[in-house]
Order: sequence, then C-alpha cells, then structure tokens
Amino acid sequence: MRAAPGSGKTWTSCRRFIWRAANWHYPVGGLALLSFTNAAIREFKAATIDVERRDLLSDPNHVGTFDSFVERYILGPFGHLVVGTNRRPGLFPGPRPGDRNNKNLQVWMDGNGNRKIRIPAWEVVPYLQGSALCFKTSHAFGSRPLVDAYRPIHELLSLGFYTHAQRVFWACQLLFKRPHIAELLAKRFPEIIVDEAQDSNAWLLVLLNLLRDRGARITLVGDPDQCIYEFSMADATSLPNLREKWSIPEKPLSQSFRCNNHIAAAVRNVVGNTFFTGAGSGGNEWRRAFVVSETSKTYSDGVAALKDLVDRARVDMNSAAVVCRAHGQLESLRGRVNYTNLKGKTKELATAAFLRDYRYDYRGACRSIEGIVRDITGDDPLWERIDADPKSPESRAVELAIWKFVKDPDRLVRVSQGVGNAWIMSMRAQLGKLIDEIGVQSAVKLGHHIKATGLSPEQKELPLFESVDPFPAVRQDTIHQVKGESIDAVLVIGSAKFWNSVMAAVRSGENTEDRRLAYVAMTRARHLLVVALPQSHFDKHRQAWVDWGFEVATR
Repeated sequence: MRAAPGSGKTWTSCRRFIWRAANWHYPVGGLALLSFTNAAIREFKAATIDVERRDLLSDPNHVGTFDSFVERYILGPFGHLVVGTNRRPGLFPGPRPGDRNNKNLQVWMDGNGNRKIRIPAWEVVPYLQGSALCFKTSHAFGSRPLVDAYRPIHELLSLGFYTHAQRVFWACQLLFKRPHIAELLAKRFPEIIVDEAQDSNAWLLVLLNLLRDRGARITLVGDPDQCIYEFSMADATSLPNLREKWSIPEKPLSQSFRCNNHIAAAVRNVVGNTFFTGAGSGGNEWRRAFVVSETSKTYSDGVAALKDLVDRARVDMNSAAVVCRAHGQLESLRGRVNYTNLKGKTKELATAAFLRDYRYDYRGACRSIEGIVRDITGDDPLWERIDADPKSPESRAVELAIWKFVKDPDRLVRVSQGVGNAWIMSMRAQLGKLIDEIGVQSAVKLGHHIKATGLSPEQKELPLFESVDPFPAVRQDTIHQVKGESIDAVLVIGSAKFWNSVMAAVRSGENTEDRRLAYVAMTRARHLLVVALPQSHFDKHRQAWVDWGFEVATR
C-alpha cells in the first residue's frame, strides 16, 4: 500500500492487523505487525484495545518494533549458533575494561599520510553493495569503507554482543546458515504486516525476503517519498523494487486526512506525487501555504511571519511548531552560536548545556555528560560494575551525581554565561570535580580534553551562545523528530544549500533525500504552512514557489 502523508498508513496497518487476526484461518502461528518506533507500536495497541480486541495483542501474535522481533525470535534464542558458543548475545552496552586494547576487536583504516587509524568492532557497520557484503565505519569515523572487518565483529559476537547496526546483519547470517530456522519462523508468523516500510534498510529487506521465500505472506505499507533515513541505510527505491521483484499489487492511499486542499496542492508540486490530494477546504483564506524571505541568522523573519499568520488563520500558537532541517538551525533559532567549531569533548559539553538551557532536554544532557565522563576515564572498573547491574546502589549514586551536575547551572555552566575562554576554564574545573565525586580517574589530564581548539580569537572573547530574548513559546524540532505527526501550523526552516538542493531535484525530477525531507516537513501541517527561505534562495527562486501555489507572506 503506497500511502501519502496523512492518508492513514498507521490506521490502515492497524485495521488490517485486527481484521486478519480476528479472522485467522491458519492452524498454527500468529500475525506479526512491525514498525520502527515505539510510538507507532503504542498507537497500534491503543487502537486494538479501543475496538475491544486486547486479546489480539498477545501470543501467538506479535505487535512490536523490528528490533524487538529480531531479538525475541531470532538472535535471542539462536544468535549464539552463528559463532558456536553457549552465550546468548545481547546489545553491546559500551566498551568494557580491556575492550579498547583487545586486538581481536580492532580493524585498521588508512588515515592521513602513512598514519593508520584503529577502528573498534563496535564502530563497524556491515552493508550490502549490490549482492556483495561490505563494511564501513560508523558516522563517528566518517562512514569510510573498511577491509577485512568481519573478523572483529565476529569476535564481538563471540563475546556475546552486537550493535544496533550489526543486529539484523547477524540475524540474516543465522538464517542463511540455518535455513530450517527461517522455515520455522515463517510457520510461526505466516503473515507479517510492515508499517512505514519505506524505512526498511537492506538487511531488513533481506530478512523479509528470506521469510517470504519460505511461505510468509507480507503486506508492506509505506511511501517512498517519505524515506528520510538514508543515514540508517534506508533506500527510497526499496518499495518499488520489491513490488517488481515479488510481483505484488500496489494499492494507493492518496488522499490526506491532514493537510487542507491549498497546502496539498502546493506541496504536490514539490514532491511530484500527482495523486496527492487534500482533506478539504482550509476554513478561511489564511489557511494555506506561504513562503517568506528570511534575512536573519536567527530566523526572526520566519518566526514573525508564523506569529502573524497564526493569528490571521485563527490557529492556536500552542499547536504550532518550527521544523528544522538540522540541529544547527535549532540552535540558531535561539540566538547566535559561537561554539560550532569547537572540537571533541568541549563541543559535547557545550551541546549538553544547550540541550538543558534551550531545549529543556535534561535526559539528553545527562546522557551526554555520562558519555563524556566514560570516554575520559576509559576502562575504569566502575563502568563494568554499573553495566553489569544498572540498578545497584553504586549505579544509582553515579546517576544521581550526573543529574545534580546537569541541574546546577553553576556546575554545567550556561553557554550564554561568560566568554568562551572563561567558560572552558570553568568547565574543566567543574568536570574534574564531577569525576572525583563519581570516584573514577582520568588517565589523561583534562586540559588535553577540554580546550579551546576550534575557536577563533574573536570567539574566545564572546559568549559561546548569544540568546534571543524574548523568544515565542513555540515547539521546535527537526524533521526526523516530527515524522508521523499532524501539527496545526508549521514553519519549515533550512539553509540556502538545502533549499537549492530541493529546487534542483524538483527541476531534474530526481528523488533525492533533501526533496523527501522537504516533503515530510511540509506535510506535517494541517491548517497553515510557512516556509522560510534564505534571502539568496528567495530572490532567485521566488517565482517558482509562487507557481507551485505558495503565497508570499508580507507584513
């Protein structure tokens, strides 16, 4: 089922699950309903309970994420068979004492000149190039190709661990080596429904193909134009390719129950889906799609246009959102960012402070600080004890110490407080106190980790972040974070490079990720859509946007 934004993908997947499960005619086995996020799974379960069929959510059926399916039915019970051990594998929690120095967990990559870079097994990503098995580094090491990387990840699995990026690869390896397990799994789940199928990466498609070849019937619900997870190896061509390979019929779901007619008509020109239609009249003349010329680095023109048009369209600002192409725009919304060029742990510290101060993401800030402390203190035995028993008093004490550190702006100093050099000196001292409080030791002086590398002389004398005050209380998120949502009013912002890429893709007819990202962002809007275009792009392409059906917002 090729489903447009707001056309009821989740509703359709859930209703098909209820219908097929309630009319089950197989003598054994159950129905699997799979998606990629816990939010979607909660929605499926709530809808099933609403129709008073809670019984369908238990065995023999399975409603869960792909990850939970692979772990529960493949790697959990059988993963140890890949390496011939007795230890059931689990998700890698992070480097343990000795892991970084274990030569069997390392592969080498060419660096600059004659220098070699050591890549640990947990940073290796297996992928397919056509039908060939290849390996590359994680994003942390630039996603660079690797040679002979099978051995270290095999050793990691022998020790009982796999990473997120290696999970489905090992599941496929198991089913290839022991096809009888794939046959039993297909009998256990003779029907499988895949929601948001466009986000399936190559290994998931291999897994589905293995099960289908052994008799499982598979329903795919998705939209290639909403494939925005290329960084996770999702492929926008996967659904059309499977349609041809499996000779399966395509059922279109083209009418949006979210976007009004004006917004749908305008966005249809951006994506090229000529069948995409709206949900009806907007209700008043201001409920439509607009573009605005953005002259400010803090996107004040776009925010001002949103505030003005929300009032005119009679939409509640509490139901509006600013949707950004990247995290850099989220930071710029709040003011001028001077820490972008910082390096390593210093930049991570600044980002953690920003998360707390301007996104109120205390949990994310705590995770960042813990990661920094773990990296700085290396193979201290404390981390092994905590990973072995996350609910122990010792683990709780570390968690509390980090939480207190994040909560106190005198310890995790605000990025808007003081100037760059002074902030770095203060954070070096405060981080040292936290490390002492936790009871671990750094093998290297903190001055080697927390330093001003990357800051220009001018930035060293400026606050790391100069905030905009006041800023309207409106939600701000990235495109990936709002995928699947319906929002009354949306302001979409991005760089000139991003919008130039979108324009070039539309004119060439190429289905690029930037084009799909723009499509997903714009189709979150229910009543009002405002697109803030950097002035350089707006001046050059204004007429094209008007021809597509966007009205120029003026104040």
